[in-house]
Amino acid sequence: MKKALSIAIGTLLATSVQAQEPNTQVTYDLTAETAVGTGDFTAYQLTTNRHHVLATRANTAYLRGAVNVVHSLNQNLLLSGAVDVVASAHADHKAYLQQCFANLQWKDFFIEAGIREQKPVLRNSQLSVGHFAKGINAKPIPQVHIGTTDFWTVPYTKGWLQVHFDGGYGKFMDSKYREDAFRQAEDLNLGYTKGAYYHQKHLYFRTNPEKRFFVTAGIEHVAQFAGTYYEKKGGELVAKGKPANLKAFWNVVVPVGDSKYYENDALEDWVYGNHLGSMTVQLGWNIDKHHQLQVYLDDPFEDGSGMRKSNGWDGLWGVEYTNKAAGRQWVRGAVIEYFQSTNQSGPIHYDRGDYPEPIRSQITDLVTGIDDYYNHVFYGGYANYGMTPGIALITSPIYNKDGNTTYRDNRVKAWNVGVEGEITDRLSYLVKGSYREGWGTYHVPLAEKHHSFDAMLQGTYQLGAWQFSGAFAFDKGNIYGDCSTFNFKINYHGKLL
Repeated sequence: MKKALSIAIGTLLATSVQAQEPNTQVTYDLTAETAVGTGDFTAYQLTTNRHHVLATRANTAYLRGAVNVVHSLNQNLLLSGAVDVVASAHADHKAYLQQCFANLQWKDFFIEAGIREQKPVLRNSQLSVGHFAKGINAKPIPQVHIGTTDFWTVPYTKGWLQVHFDGGYGKFMDSKYREDAFRQAEDLNLGYTKGAYYHQKHLYFRTNPEKRFFVTAGIEHVAQFAGTYYEKKGGELVAKGKPANLKAFWNVVVPVGDSKYYENDALEDWVYGNHLGSMTVQLGWNIDKHHQLQVYLDDPFEDGSGMRKSNGWDGLWGVEYTNKAAGRQWVRGAVIEYFQSTNQSGPIHYDRGDYPEPIRSQITDLVTGIDDYYNHVFYGGYANYGMTPGIALITSPIYNKDGNTTYRDNRVKAWNVGVEGEITDRLSYLVKGSYREGWGTYHVPLAEKHHSFDAMLQGTYQLGAWQFSGAFAFDKGNIYGDCSTFNFKINYHGKLL
């Protein structure tokens, strides 16, 4: 992955050298943002689904600078890249690369290497709680991947079938963070993993969205694999590694079982790696040429039982309204969503493969429950620098005040509402709110349920290349505590070439 980043930086610099060409564009962004208020954390709505740029700690600020290069090689070939640096105050990360990538696009397809803030494919990045596996809540993971730039119309289907796909491999860069988090609470944490790799892909099919009614369906899938797990036994750390060879890279593409699993006394790696994702069904209705309504269900899975919808009502159920009309619109978009993760295929997991002989051969029943969303024995949890890359309504480990590095409240029921629009030609607004209740996990249920009500009001004023934003957000409940935060942000977008 270091080699891939070097290639990305080298390509970007090479592109910059060609900046004298008339088909080269070089722009830059300068951003300053601060959040001040009361409580233990910056209010939830200000930090969620923003690639973990604004720190979760209270009273924080950052400066950010980015250079973006786009070079057209010919009519169908486009080379682009960016370097994006953040320097924060009162945050877990003082200075770091938020983005550094090179992208080669041919017509509707691309290949990309480096770190980049990916955009949601189906969900509204401003209003929705996002995707279960490939969300935008955590810092981006460096990767090499290929895909389509948008929905691509399949030839010879007369325009009625479109496809959107993306897939690749990357590596988690938060090993030091995981080790430090473990050290700070060794009495609570069983261990930590360093050097884990990352695999992601999605495939969505959509009928023609210009028709009165259209359908979208597909799947997203991610996996953590390889790496070394350090577990404390007898007062000492014991290391246990998993390979990152070609076979490992192939085995995470399709999570299938090991036929020799029961012959192995260690009884491990029935499926290699930590796999999760969601399957989506989405129905669209173009009310007229300006107004669109969509309803959707994202069905999460951590194993085969979730894919068979053995997890009851678990999932993200949503309705989204979009106003495509030009000019000022009081309501540009609105979303209402219900999220549930309490079932997890049931409270019992009873698999003969979990027991040694002679017990194993005596078990004939099979109950595959306790999916334990986002948690994993070897990898601790599906997190990057303590934040979930998925749906933030499942509270990220970074918020655990006692230093526990796992997801302690993944059985959740929640509602999310968001509305955005324009008040004037220059002034827009965003209103968001969510309410959730949590029951802990099946392994460690809560004696009293957690609850939180979180809301935000934001206004954004656009004046040429300048953008000014102000917001107020608050949390009420016993998840984040009572937090009130004022937020101010200034951004300048300039052009060098």
